[in-house]
Amino acid sequence: MKSKKFWIPLIIIIALLGAAFYFRSDIIGLVTGGRSGETVNAQTPGERGEIDLENIQTTIIRPADSMNQVSAAGNIAAVSERPVTLEASGVAQQVTVTEGDEVAEGDLLVALDTSDLERAVEKAQLSLDSAQASLDKLLEDADDADIASAQADLASAQESLLDAQAGADEIEISAAEASLASAWAKYNDLLDGPSDDKLIQLSASMEKSFIALRQAQQAYDKIAYSDALGESKQAAELQQATIDYASAEAAYNEAAADADQSDLLSAWSSIQNAQQQLDNLKEQPTAANLASAEAKVASAASKLESLLDGADESDLRSAEINVEKAELDLEEARDALEKATLNAPVNGTVMSVKVSEGERVNAGSSVVALSDLNELELTVDVAEIDIPKIEVGQAAQITLDALSDQIFEGLVTRIAPSSNSAGGVVNYPVTVQLNGDLSQARPGMTAVAVIMAGGDGESAGWLVPTDAVKERNGQTMVILLRDGQPSPVQATKTGVQGEWTIVQSDELQAGDEALGSVSSFINEDEGGSGMFGGRPPGGGMGGRGGR
Repeated sequence: MKSKKFWIPLIIIIALLGAAFYFRSDIIGLVTGGRSGETVNAQTPGERGEIDLENIQTTIIRPADSMNQVSAAGNIAAVSERPVTLEASGVAQQVTVTEGDEVAEGDLLVALDTSDLERAVEKAQLSLDSAQASLDKLLEDADDADIASAQADLASAQESLLDAQAGADEIEISAAEASLASAWAKYNDLLDGPSDDKLIQLSASMEKSFIALRQAQQAYDKIAYSDALGESKQAAELQQATIDYASAEAAYNEAAADADQSDLLSAWSSIQNAQQQLDNLKEQPTAANLASAEAKVASAASKLESLLDGADESDLRSAEINVEKAELDLEEARDALEKATLNAPVNGTVMSVKVSEGERVNAGSSVVALSDLNELELTVDVAEIDIPKIEVGQAAQITLDALSDQIFEGLVTRIAPSSNSAGGVVNYPVTVQLNGDLSQARPGMTAVAVIMAGGDGESAGWLVPTDAVKERNGQTMVILLRDGQPSPVQATKTGVQGEWTIVQSDELQAGDEALGSVSSFINEDEGGSGMFGGRPPGGGMGGRGGR
């Protein structure tokens, strides 16, 4: 006889097998609509109560907020295209980039010919050196020789002032009076002409010269036949006698002639000058003379004081200003030279180049455009009826025609405040910024954005085919296919949308397949939006047989 220890495990095993058989029958009853515990033959499909697991219709459940998704198409674009502008004018000597090049911040883009700019820097440097030298000279101590010279100039000026203050002495006045008398005597002689005695004297001299000339002529005539006539003593004496007679005759004629008008005017001018000098001496000291002498003393004293005390504040400040101005000019020249080289301000991709080597460009010209291709956005037109569903910050999923196997995440960054209309349809531009790895995406690619207008699926509930929802003993069950077997999950029904039922359940999760089917899928129509519009992210809604 067997012991109790043997029967107890056997009884437990039989009980567990019975419970499993009953649970299996209950599930099949929920699926087929039969009674709990009804026998099902899964090997001979087609008879009442049987389940064909290979051909059963299933549909993947969806978050309930899929009803609020908005789908629209557009083209990818860079978030910003940054123009790079030249700040100097000149001829492009170097253009180092072409469209499509990747550049890093600081890379050389364009370099201008800098010959003129370099010369401007050199000139500005020379001007600064000159201004600095002038300032340094003012700051230096005075040289002993310069001080001694300034002291001598002051002493001379002071002596001249004393002379001016004392006036003319008797000797100076007497000399001036004598000069005036001499000028008058010369003038009167010109008016009166020579005296009779003078004329007799000049006439006698002329007669004497004539007699000498006649005697020389006679002596010369006696040897006129000689071969050496030109070298003879008589020829020389005749020549000298001729000159003496001509001179005596000219002197007589000059004395006998009336005075020349120009000589009279010159003599009269001498009288006037001599008179003015005498008058000036008698009038001294005059106010003008004293003022002039005092000014010279003051100037000499100021020069000496400047040497002893150094440059005054105004001179120093003026020299310092000249230095500061020269420094600014040099800085501006260096800046202009630096601006002749255009470097990339940021990392990016070269989108366009608008200058060629050898071409002259002006300051302010945009010659290169850069974009960061890691910052892309998509702008789509959304119908006015869907705009209330969209807010800045909502998530979106983007698919690209060129990269159909990838899904990009994004966020709504901008909703245009004004609409654009075409053919009577009112749309509002909505901008979505792409996130994640954008290395393969390019501006201009065609894309579709699905904007998630609701919350997450778990909080909003799940959409399941209505025929997958079963009521049993006051409880709502969603029949799922898990691990190849039907499995009921308890849920709470919160609404119905046509062939879809909205339920809440902690046991439901994304990817679950419900035992049921629908004839229309959410987002099935690529041209629409909302419950039955837009391309679904990641594929269709169907499961086994229902996809």
